[in-house]
Amino acid sequence: MFGYVRPLQCELKVREFEQFRSCYCSLCHALSRQFGVAARFILNYDFVFLSMLLWTPDQEPETECRRCAVHPLHRTCTWRICPALACSAGCSVILTWWKLKDSLTDGRAGEKLKASAAMLALRRAYRKARRDYPVFDSRVAALLGELSGLEKAQEPSLDRAADKFAQLLSAAADFVQDPREMRVCRQLLYHLGRWIYIIDAADDLKDDARTGAYNPLKARFCVRDGCLSDGQKEEVRATLAQSSNQCISAYELMPSTRWTPIIRNILYLGLPSVCSRVLEGRFRSRRARFPDQNGET
Repeated sequence: MFGYVRPLQCELKVREFEQFRSCYCSLCHALSRQFGVAARFILNYDFVFLSMLLWTPDQEPETECRRCAVHPLHRTCTWRICPALACSAGCSVILTWWKLKDSLTDGRAGEKLKASAAMLALRRAYRKARRDYPVFDSRVAALLGELSGLEKAQEPSLDRAADKFAQLLSAAADFVQDPREMRVCRQLLYHLGRWIYIIDAADDLKDDARTGAYNPLKARFCVRDGCLSDGQKEEVRATLAQSSNQCISAYELMPSTRWTPIIRNILYLGLPSVCSRVLEGRFRSRRARFPDQNGET
């Protein structure tokens, strides 16, 4: 999947980094307990952020120490499954399933083979997630279908394509209980979804130019060699900054929780850092590892 929504670690306090790691590990265990061991492999930073965003101010789950599946000799401090973790785990399974199905339909031969194997491993997990979150599942299926239609038509408008994924991610705000907070969270997730879609397009631009796959930036700028000019990069940077600023404006209207310092780090520092590294060709996504001490991966 994606994994672009991450903190700038060098600007986190030690306590904050430990809290972030605990949330990361807690979501991993939630995926395994709710949907089976195979679901652990879809863990990424974006849904760790969603877990923190859905956390209510009065939510104080119990902590427990567990052994890590990747490092079984180490014990990690995690939280028991709570509504925020459960929703994030279910959303991640559903979104992954439909992205895999899209790859199975429209991908190249190698992508279809990988997608088929992954869907086989996640079939039971998806069925359970669909039962638990039927409205989100139907919303994701409909919007990804519309997005697929735009991609097949080689839609030249960056905003039209990004809008579909933005609407998709904003649907996760329906899990917020307070109506006012739900509206604010929906705005935040909408602009974050737009940001993710565009930054993913920038990260994949060279590969898509080589294979001939649809890429909204390639269609928008008529890029053939997979490289944006300096002027085009600045245009992309500006539209990404606009989306991240909208995320910040929305988040500042939400109540504070235990995650507020980390979420602010992500929105104010993490997103711009990822944007710069992607546009400069320095981003290396490693979904299952934390950034190093310099905030790089």
